[in-house]
Amino acid sequence: MFFRREFGAVAALSVLAHAAPAPAPMQRRDISSTVLDNIDLFAQYSAAAYCSSNIESTGTTLTCDVGNCPLVEAAGATTIDEFDDTSSYGDPTGFIAVDPTNELIVLSFRGSSDLSNWIADLDFGLTSVSSICDGCEMHKGFYEAWEVIADTITSKVEAAVSSYPDYTLVFTGHSYGAALAAVAATVLRNAGYTLDLYNFGQPRIGNLALADYITGQNMGSNYRVTHTDDIVPKLPPELLGYHHFSPEYWITSGNDVTVTTSDVTEVVGVDSTAGNDGTLLDSTTAHRWYTIYISECS
Repeated sequence: MFFRREFGAVAALSVLAHAAPAPAPMQRRDISSTVLDNIDLFAQYSAAAYCSSNIESTGTTLTCDVGNCPLVEAAGATTIDEFDDTSSYGDPTGFIAVDPTNELIVLSFRGSSDLSNWIADLDFGLTSVSSICDGCEMHKGFYEAWEVIADTITSKVEAAVSSYPDYTLVFTGHSYGAALAAVAATVLRNAGYTLDLYNFGQPRIGNLALADYITGQNMGSNYRVTHTDDIVPKLPPELLGYHHFSPEYWITSGNDVTVTTSDVTEVVGVDSTAGNDGTLLDSTTAHRWYTIYISECS
């Protein structure tokens, strides 16, 4: 996950986050049961990336030994690639899996679990990514971590889509993993892939031009899920030039409770304060609960 013990630097950024001027709230909408079902499923795919058994033995069925991905286990999803190179910058970690039950190809990135992840997390200077979109800047650590695996992942995704042309392509992740999934989705959509993005507790990944660009991409849908007053989606702060893409799916119920459609609101608008960003408090425990304890395997 994005942080646990390393709270000092994050707490300092939180102060800056609350110092930044907030834009006016935008539109809020109810969600359907289908959207909630998908949020449940992909939260579990994100949870599975935290489990060591799913990142070190390509070709195996996904399992979660702490019991927090029953939907994934029931689907019989099998990995076609697992990656965890601790020697690489940012140690991007996760898997690509094929789900025959739901006809999915899923790329899932693990959230922060080691020092290399944290180094990338906190390398939050903005770097130009004009190759992605004009005027766009991205979190340096997230972008450089993606670049480490970009060629390999793109090749694996290309092969999977070729083998399963009728399957839906989905990228997902929690926290740091959500940031990497967002970067990967943006790049591969530019390369012509249609894919959906389901992210949980994602930090901001770039400037306003990038947020607007991702919001406007028409090669699949974005589901940026937040939970109550989770601190991580508020970071890095707008004061440092960071902005969120739209839409947001804001879970308003507490921890360790069953989430219903009435507990989730679709918040439409870049940088809207009608969801997580409009909450006054900052919670670390809310970051762990996304319909399940999402980072439990870590």
